[in-house]
Amino acid sequence: MNLSYKEKMLYINVPYSEKDEAKKLGAWWDSQKKSWYVKRRKDYPKFYKWILGNQEETFILCDYFYIVEAMRKCYRCKRETEVIGFGIENFYILHDPKEYRDLYSWWDEDIHMASYIDPMSDKLLDFLNREYGYHMGYSKTVEDSYMANHCKYCNALQGDYFLFNEPDSPFCIDTIDDARNLKLHKVKLETDIIADVDMIWGSEDYLIKQYAQKMRDISI
Repeated sequence: MNLSYKEKMLYINVPYSEKDEAKKLGAWWDSQKKSWYVKRRKDYPKFYKWILGNQEETFILCDYFYIVEAMRKCYRCKRETEVIGFGIENFYILHDPKEYRDLYSWWDEDIHMASYIDPMSDKLLDFLNREYGYHMGYSKTVEDSYMANHCKYCNALQGDYFLFNEPDSPFCIDTIDDARNLKLHKVKLETDIIADVDMIWGSEDYLIKQYAQKMRDISI
């Protein structure tokens, strides 16, 4: 795995009382955004204290991610409707050194599916709602509300479990044909971002990069 060391800004949340410690480690101050940031990816692990917070591990998405589009028959109206997931390809997983032997791992080979990425900008969420019906909805199955796909014809919530975890789910990739049914829209990131990601790892994920349809780049 070849980690890109090019400069790519990552903003980190540094309390005022710890600013001197962050600065000594090499953090920079953005006076416009009023936030500290790190310039080089090879330096990200040095700042795990402010990146992880209270979590045992977290994702850092680098350069871009994908909106992954597929088709599914709505359980309610039985019509074919567009659904989306998210694909990530270049990313860190940063670990709490008290819980893991390795501080981080870097991935840049295959595209892996995720049911959600948080945070996403308001503009991107508006776009996903407008284009795909992806918005907050209440699921009777899990008895809670979450960001979810909805049928464009009857607005029925298309649950994440049935989209990502069942053997015939559109985002559960087992064959070349499964991958060919996907459309990839690249979303470029202005900066690398710290994100909560619900990753679904699959042994055949390498097929996505090889056979999915490459569509438009999206700048929002």
